[in-house]
Amino acid sequence: MKKNSWIFPILMTLFVAALLASFYAISWFGEQYVLRAEPYDPFDPFYGEYVLLQYPDLEAPSDIRDGPVYFTLKEGPDGFAVIDRIENDPFFGAIEGQHYDRRVTAPQLEQYYVEQGTGPDLEEAVDLQVTLDVAPWGSIRPVNLEVRE
Repeated sequence: MKKNSWIFPILMTLFVAALLASFYAISWFGEQYVLRAEPYDPFDPFYGEYVLLQYPDLEAPSDIRDGPVYFTLKEGPDGFAVIDRIENDPFFGAIEGQHYDRRVTAPQLEQYYVEQGTGPDLEEAVDLQVTLDVAPWGSIRPVNLEVRE
């Protein structure tokens, strides 16, 4: 056995720790926003129950081309997040998303896994809200899904 065989397990442990820290750093250093959401299709037989979400307040202006977009959020007058800045070219702090037919979405926002048995109730509620943390470098982390009052 080699004398330095202990280095690889330590490097693997440090890599996993850095990965976990980067996930939680979104909440530690980021801002929190609440988005209005509307559900559809709440079940997948392989992954369990989840809610696919669309966001009526995330609309792009007409001068933005369809395809990849980069945007930031701000709190609107009613307390729900709206798009602050949106461009077709990347910029620091932007959330990467897709634009099609005036709607903007991001991969991390499209589906939200829920506890088994709660998916149909959330779909019937229609008016939902998603709380998400947005890091200064543009990473997002949805942290809560609930029925909007």
